Amino acid sequence: MSFTIKPAVREKIGLLFGIAGASGSGKTFSALTLAEGIKGKDGKIAVIDTEAGRALHYAPHPGQKADPSKGTFDFLHVDFQPPFEPMRYIEAIRAAEKAGATVIVIDSMSHEWDGEGGCSDMAEEAAMSAATDRNGNFQQWKFEAMTAPSWKKPKQQHKRMMARLIQTRTHLIFCLRAQEKIKFEKVINPKTGRERNEIRQMGFQPICEKSFMFELSGSMTMHPETPGQPRYDLPHKLNHELRDIFPSGKCIVAEQGSRLKNWAENGTDRPPEDRSMVEAREMVEAIQDAATVDALQKLTSDQGFMGLREKLRASRPRLSERVDKAVRDKMASFEANEDELGGTEASTHSGTDDLEVPSWV
Repeated sequence: MSFTIKPAVREKIGLLFGIAGASGSGKTFSALTLAEGIKGKDGKIAVIDTEAGRALHYAPHPGQKADPSKGTFDFLHVDFQPPFEPMRYIEAIRAAEKAGATVIVIDSMSHEWDGEGGCSDMAEEAAMSAATDRNGNFQQWKFEAMTAPSWKKPKQQHKRMMARLIQTRTHLIFCLRAQEKIKFEKVINPKTGRERNEIRQMGFQPICEKSFMFELSGSMTMHPETPGQPRYDLPHKLNHELRDIFPSGKCIVAEQGSRLKNWAENGTDRPPEDRSMVEAREMVEAIQDAATVDALQKLTSDQGFMGLREKLRASRPRLSERVDKAVRDKMASFEANEDELGGTEASTHSGTDDLEVPSWV
């Protein structure tokens, strides 16, 4: 595999900025205030609202104009109903972009992980399904055994979402719920030498996938006792430049949004999107999602799919190999499932011999 090495030059980025906090900490108002500064004169704000329309509390009354100084903002509203599956967030973002949004507030991103139909629910449903036999009998032992494996698809969906978020060029602000957490630690009593459990207060922690906050350009956590103020004693990710923009203990104002935008857009233009890379990724994902051998064969026999595959073989052989490998891996998984079932059909397609037919693979 070859690598491209060249002098480093700063490029513009699409902001991925997170604001976490418990109820009453001011995260929604702060996010809208930042968005107001980011959009400038010609931009447009959209709010993807998973909170049953709560963002509309910050919209002007009918016939009135928005006035950020009085807590109302001019924005497009996206009413995002369950299920809160990861890729539906991408669909909502794309819809907001199509409507002309230049900065998008997602409130709340926590539902992707812990909301109705989010990753946690997806994993539980998968475990329940695996633990229920054809007669509807539930087996607790199997449910417990499938708890870890059932996270495979939700984690895969989350990774797909993150891959797209990182490539998004529209500025995104994520609001996340936070809750106080504790941790039990074993300590040795120096006097008796005996081990005991102690409760360690960990403070407010964002409700999200454990790596989500690290993927962002920057993030902060707010506290209900000091609403609207970044707290450096709580989880945050702010480099020295962002710390200059967001001093601890100061309420968020629109001017900070303008500075944040300038920070993100200070650099050369990013190269155009690699369409072949996107096409290859979507092809691999479609292959991974094929539920049966018949579904996989139908997909790979589709004229459009075959045309893209031939194009990649001719112009981007490395990407073509990724697609080919995805097909081989999927076929291997079908074969493994059939072996696990003791030779019975693992799909609507019959016969192990059919699984090994290479003409369409």
